[in-house]
Amino acid sequence: MVSADVVNFLDITISGIGLGALYALVAMGFALIYKVTGVLNFAQGELALVGAYGVVILGTSSLISTPLPAVAAVGATILFGIILGILLERVIFRQFIGEPVLSVIIVTLALGGIFSGFIRFLLGPNYRSYPEALTFGFSIDLPLGTSISAAYALAVSLALVVVIALMLFFRYTVTGSILRAAASDEQAAMVLGVSIERTIALAWALSIGITAIGGVLLAMSSGGAGFSIVATGIIIFAAVVFGGLDSIPGAFIGAIIVGLLQELGSFYLEGGSAITAPIIDVKLNFGAGFGEILPLIFLLVVIVVKPYGLFGTERIERL
Repeated sequence: MVSADVVNFLDITISGIGLGALYALVAMGFALIYKVTGVLNFAQGELALVGAYGVVILGTSSLISTPLPAVAAVGATILFGIILGILLERVIFRQFIGEPVLSVIIVTLALGGIFSGFIRFLLGPNYRSYPEALTFGFSIDLPLGTSISAAYALAVSLALVVVIALMLFFRYTVTGSILRAAASDEQAAMVLGVSIERTIALAWALSIGITAIGGVLLAMSSGGAGFSIVATGIIIFAAVVFGGLDSIPGAFIGAIIVGLLQELGSFYLEGGSAITAPIIDVKLNFGAGFGEILPLIFLLVVIVVKPYGLFGTERIERL
């Protein structure tokens, strides 16, 4: 017979893994674009927001009189993300190839503000509910009396599919090898006839397509889209730094760790459920919201102790 405390701990751990899986899709989009182009995309949270609100725009009557069926709205949103990635590369980021990293970072920050402001202009600042077909209000029973929400179960499944597909893509396909070659040595790849522009466009299309899926799932987990999704941008940064900025499996593992920290911290270090520290006999109640702060503290520790993360490529430059 498993005690109630153990079941409670397992339930929170499972929720943390589910939340981490939601973050993982956005984090892998970030890591993919950094791996191929070296761009730190600080608009990642806003791109997830675009994915989340894309379903609201296309699948509800908020803006259009004849909304698409829910599944078609999700498919159209992902397709829009892929097209947006190609357009961003063609119109904006292609102009910054060879420019200082700081310039590109400022561009991503500006784009984030534009995306967020445009959605606010179209739909206002309020939370928008998803079509009923995309809101899963039930849980799936697991062994030992535990359960997982349907949205989290879907996120875990999709995140695993995406990380495995990307690993196989980079390792076993010609296009994946070209992307790795371009990421490793751009000049050498160009000498061998690789089209860097086409390679980078493909990376942006894949990255924003995956991020759009993550945004849709984040919204589905709460029944609809809200601007709180933007905060995901900084949380997934903690995940990719821990896993290694240019490592897609690292981003997946880092996101799961961050999700666990957030859920366990919210339960065991906040409010009446806070644990009591042994020996000193002090209740570790750090106040409401500490669970969301904990991943950021974790980010600072990782940057100090292991700046290239678990699986990131260490770059040594001569001064």
